[in-house]
Amino acid sequence: MKTRNLFILTTVIATLLGFLIHWREYETREQVSLLHVLIWQLVIWTPWIMGFKGLEKTIKKTKSIEYGDVYVFGYGFLWICFHYGWFVLISSNFSPYREFSGFRFGVYRYFFIFWTLIDIGLLWFAIDKLKSKAGEEDNRSPLFELTRGDKKYFCNPSQIHWLVAENYYTKLSTTEGIFMMRRTLKSFHDVLPSDNFKKIHRSTIVNVDYVSEISRGNTQSLEVVLKDGTRRRVSRSFAKEILQFFKNRTY
Repeated sequence: MKTRNLFILTTVIATLLGFLIHWREYETREQVSLLHVLIWQLVIWTPWIMGFKGLEKTIKKTKSIEYGDVYVFGYGFLWICFHYGWFVLISSNFSPYREFSGFRFGVYRYFFIFWTLIDIGLLWFAIDKLKSKAGEEDNRSPLFELTRGDKKYFCNPSQIHWLVAENYYTKLSTTEGIFMMRRTLKSFHDVLPSDNFKKIHRSTIVNVDYVSEISRGNTQSLEVVLKDGTRRRVSRSFAKEILQFFKNRTY
């Protein structure tokens, strides 16, 4: 959900409410202009853009926290309280009905209930859209920017064959060749798809889609042989896990 879309939605809500309120208060139609009512409603609902941006930031920051929803709905509750105060402030000072009897705070009391119910519905809708968007972004494969000399290459995980830690660098074998990146192996391990990339050694990760064979080396240690002929040793601590993984994957 984009800010522009929410701006359109809140503008539509404000406009519809302006027309409904002006139509409902038929006894004062001649004294109150429709334009004044519409401007009043637009001012009331415009702050929702600010609230939406805050909600978006809250969801981005808390999506990895186990109790993230508590923070999100806590923010939503505080926002509704703030917006309720905004209703009172604006209606008390700028409502076109504030001079008429029976309009305390410039409106009938039930208006506040009605507006708050709309707030709750709008908040629920925004949370649902933002969390769906965040989920879609999480499911996207990362795109790595790799450099060689003065050239930059953009690489998808599917193009990576293996990664090896070398001091403060990580060596990557890809469809575009070999790259040395000043990043830790762990930083790659944390973002690479776990279904395709497996650690076979504390300093080595392989893309299982490029593994063509598992064999015993000259020292009888386990090795994986990749499709390009590269051999990588499997440490004892990972051997059982790797053998079980390929056993479960094959038919």
